[in-house]
Amino acid sequence: MKGSARVVLVLLGLLFAAGGLYALALGLNLVPDYGTSLVKMLDRPVLAAAGAGLIVIAVLFLSLGLRPSKPALPETILQTSEYGEIRITITAIENMVLRVVQQTQGVKDNGRRVSYSPDGLIIQVRIKVMPDLQLPELVNGLQVNVKNYVEEITGIIVHEVKVLVENIVLDQVPIKKRA
Repeated sequence: MKGSARVVLVLLGLLFAAGGLYALALGLNLVPDYGTSLVKMLDRPVLAAAGAGLIVIAVLFLSLGLRPSKPALPETILQTSEYGEIRITITAIENMVLRVVQQTQGVKDNGRRVSYSPDGLIIQVRIKVMPDLQLPELVNGLQVNVKNYVEEITGIIVHEVKVLVENIVLDQVPIKKRA
């Protein structure tokens, strides 16, 4: 829940609590009723019941507004086996993809993203490559390697591997100065 919604719930809870306590006190004849027409319009037991109801609503609002937020659980992919369920986080799959990219010669990882669709995993890889490499062969090999590795390790079907070549890496060897 957003912070602004929490603030509104706390303020509403405090407002309802104050109104409920006042109505309850009027209904139980704990405060003088001069200047108020509520006692004339409603019977005292009805006013006390309304006050108690407002207090219950106030407690609900305050508990919702002051409850600590739960940390977001990492996205997981669920698989079931004969022994129970297996959950694999998206981060774990991204790290598997990183391993394949790092093992591919002439390629440097520049980011990866994994998402899940009903057809299977969709893996997006951004890479930088060394100059003078045959890009179609390199990218096709990388796609096949990523798909096979992830499917073999996780057992999850990889629907698509998208590769974006972002840049060509120009490794410049620093020239040593003679002393």
